[in-house]
Amino acid sequence: MKKISISFAMARFIFVSYLALALFTSFIVVSQAVKSVDQQQQTFVKLETDTIGKSYRQFLTNHQMILKEQSEHPLIIQSMMQSDVNRLKIAEYFTHLKFLGRQHHLSLLDFEGQFIYSTHQNPQFYHNDAPWIAKMLSGENTQHITVKEIEGEFYWVLAQTVQYHDEVEGIISVTIAINALSDTMDIPQGLAIKLIYQDKLIAQFGTVNNGITRHKDWAIDNLSLVFVYDDTEINNSITQLIIQLSVLIIIAILIISSLAFYFSRRYIVSPVLGLAKATNSLEDGDTYEPLKTEIKIKELATLTQNFNQMSQTIRQREQALLSSKQALEQSHKDLRESEAQRIQNEKMASLGVLVAGVAHEINNPIGFVKSNIDTLQHYWSDVSQLLNDLNSLPVPPELSQQIATLYEKYDATFIVDDINPLIDSTNDGIMRVTEIIKSLKTFARSDSPNKVMSNINEGLNATLVMAQNELKYHCDINVELGTVPDTLMFPSKINQVLMNLLVNAGQAIEEKGTISVSTGVSGDNIVVKIADDGMGIPEEKLAQIFMPFYTSKPVGQGTGLGLAISHRIIEQHDGKIEVESTVGQGSCFTIYLPILSPN
Repeated sequence: MKKISISFAMARFIFVSYLALALFTSFIVVSQAVKSVDQQQQTFVKLETDTIGKSYRQFLTNHQMILKEQSEHPLIIQSMMQSDVNRLKIAEYFTHLKFLGRQHHLSLLDFEGQFIYSTHQNPQFYHNDAPWIAKMLSGENTQHITVKEIEGEFYWVLAQTVQYHDEVEGIISVTIAINALSDTMDIPQGLAIKLIYQDKLIAQFGTVNNGITRHKDWAIDNLSLVFVYDDTEINNSITQLIIQLSVLIIIAILIISSLAFYFSRRYIVSPVLGLAKATNSLEDGDTYEPLKTEIKIKELATLTQNFNQMSQTIRQREQALLSSKQALEQSHKDLRESEAQRIQNEKMASLGVLVAGVAHEINNPIGFVKSNIDTLQHYWSDVSQLLNDLNSLPVPPELSQQIATLYEKYDATFIVDDINPLIDSTNDGIMRVTEIIKSLKTFARSDSPNKVMSNINEGLNATLVMAQNELKYHCDINVELGTVPDTLMFPSKINQVLMNLLVNAGQAIEEKGTISVSTGVSGDNIVVKIADDGMGIPEEKLAQIFMPFYTSKPVGQGTGLGLAISHRIIEQHDGKIEVESTVGQGSCFTIYLPILSPN
């Protein structure tokens, strides 16, 4: 005998039992659903039939009431008595007369049933030969509704007696096309309405021909309504319900079949697969989540707990190694920045010493030149006065002619006139050289170990002089220096920041552009703005420009330290530096330095 496991036997028993129960339940549910749907359908059909029937009767009743009101109109009554006189008035009145917004064919008969007027030329619309005319003229009936066929088309005919002092003076009638009945209301989708007159179909509204049929007789002799409801949708719904139940049964069978394998997979296979997956995660270095230890099998639970402890130990060691690696990388980065800053400071210190020596060496000969020029200017003043006095002395004509010839030969008049402008131009040059030397000394002066009180406008002017040669050929510089107070700073370092920003602004302008420099005070801060109309910085790179060794210049043309060092210098002054930039429009760097005093 072939043996099977209890889990498989239980699965097979549950499967067979559930299948039988599902089939029986499905049969009961479908039977009740079909019965319930049929009852609801009959109720709905009766409700819709009664509603539409009432609507049709109301349609004819409303027209009959309007016709009765018209029968009491003075013009209609006068026309019955004086038909020839009022014929034109009646024609005009009927032309504009509407029933619920629509025009229909009207006709008038006198008290003998003779034709007076009709809006239609066809005599069949007069109705003077209708069998019901006699009963109305005799006073037996005051109203009449019927159906009449005219030229192959069917019409409603509504008639009303015209009375004067309780005497019948004539009949007014309106002839309405059968189709006008359907124009006044919406026919629900899936419904057809048939009008049967004397066992003959005279009109049909809707296209449904097969389905649930319901007859309804009207008060009009030989007229009945037949309502045909399309039951295709209901039958489709029932079919869909059966299909859905069948699908559910199949799904249930599949679920029951899967239950047999669920427990073994849950208690044995799943824990082993979890261990294998966790091992792969540890090997790949992925994020690891501890395995669940709530396992029914004791040995697997112990194994899982031991594995979690081992994984935790490995993860802690890995985190320690990672932290050490990150600390070493940060230390290396700081070391590179410090080394770059030290080299830059040494360059600036060497430049300061060099500039101080050069300035001293240039100042001595410049002083000699300035002194000699001043002496020469004084001498020339005396010589010029001497020449003027000599020219004013009386001399013989022969001698005067000789002097004029000599003046012309040596161009003495031009020389005399040009000496003063030459001396002034030389003095201007000496003043320019003196200003450059002063700016060199201001820009490159060595900082003391501590901050000193200094005015940023002074450093900015010196820096502009130093950067003039770099910028003057392709940049126009607009300078607006406001009144700012002195503050504690390292002047040389601040000058270095200003130089970096000015040079960067000039390099951002490819051909010809403008650099705007301004200073001012905002709250407790001195504000320096350096803006250009160059190429601008892309938004995605703005967050990187202050990072060490980042540069957008080609290899070999930039170290990537200028803005990083500038940022660190401003932070050393407890200030901040901000940048706004738009590609194609330019950039604006703003420096905020706190206003501090020695106290």
